Amino acid sequence: MAFQYLDDETLQAVRMAAVELGFNSEGNLAALAADISPAYIGGAMVGPNGNAKLLTLTASMNQTRSLVSGEVPLEKWLNMAIILAAGKQQELVFRKALERMAADSIPEAGEAPDVVAAPRTDGGSLEIQIDEDDTLGVGFLLHGAIAARSVAKLRVHRHFDGTPAFRAGGEPDFGLGTGWLIGPSLAVTNYHVINARAKSEPDASQADFELQGKSTQADFDYYDGSLATVTVPALECVAADRALDFAVLRLDAGVAERRPLRLRGNPLTRPQASALRERVNVLQHPAGNPMRLGFRNNFVVTGSNEKLSYLTDTAGGSSGSPICDDAWHVAGLHRGWTTIDGDPVKVWGKEIRQENYGTPIGQIIAHLAAGNPDLHAEIREGQDALG
Repeated sequence: MAFQYLDDETLQAVRMAAVELGFNSEGNLAALAADISPAYIGGAMVGPNGNAKLLTLTASMNQTRSLVSGEVPLEKWLNMAIILAAGKQQELVFRKALERMAADSIPEAGEAPDVVAAPRTDGGSLEIQIDEDDTLGVGFLLHGAIAARSVAKLRVHRHFDGTPAFRAGGEPDFGLGTGWLIGPSLAVTNYHVINARAKSEPDASQADFELQGKSTQADFDYYDGSLATVTVPALECVAADRALDFAVLRLDAGVAERRPLRLRGNPLTRPQASALRERVNVLQHPAGNPMRLGFRNNFVVTGSNEKLSYLTDTAGGSSGSPICDDAWHVAGLHRGWTTIDGDPVKVWGKEIRQENYGTPIGQIIAHLAAGNPDLHAEIREGQDALG
């Protein structure tokens, strides 16, 4: 089956929404493609009229995983369409399409969503209280810098039928994500990061999954593209679970001097009727870029033993990031985002249409304790050594 980001029904909905908004005019077609490689657009957007150009371009973008530069044309086009839709009903069509093409955004067929509906007032707003001191001690920054040394960009070399895949020009075909040290020489990330498959592709076979775990490269200290980046290879994937969306990699000894991140002993909680107070911070490598910190408007929306959702900013490539509290203790493993149906929620007058979600760290530890006691003991020993 040929690669495609969107199924036929979703792609047709995008086209219909674009036509309804007049995006098939020459000016709008040019505006939507403004951030995409002109060489690609010149060959993909063809036809005698605007409708034909819209059809050919969307068909081509849907089957183009990425350009040699790494850019994803469909992702850029949809983001521009969201901007141009400017709050109209069709904006949600483009947002849903963008969500469907993201590998870390949609629960598997037949699964219930990982997050419950965000609690809202009748006006569609999240309750918020702005009457307390939001300043933090400067130790927040110092301890955050220490925590950042234990977070890495992950490059997963995709394999098919036992053979490593390469892009045009001979570049390795890497899936990207984020991982962090959960124990001595042990890194945790998402199952879907190591699976390294787009939504339209079949899952990696068990043999390919294992090969991809072994071929993963962890880039530590990747802050600004300087030579200070330290690359540590993975030796094997020692544990994984699709339902909880986690995978644990054993890394080469080159990571031995880095400390594991400390895990929270209790879950972050937020009763649905309460105001937004708890916050989480996410160290991440969005789109494989140098590390960024999401810590603005970073409220916990849903918090319990089973669920954790939040408004902290992330992006593709952030999958597998640690969800940290203000003491930099890990509360969960970031895994994706979901679109909020219906009225958007509002925080400080800003409309929010997505929320991020992760697996509470307690669920992962309990799963390992039950199914992999030796690995669980190794992680616990490393946590105890932190003092």
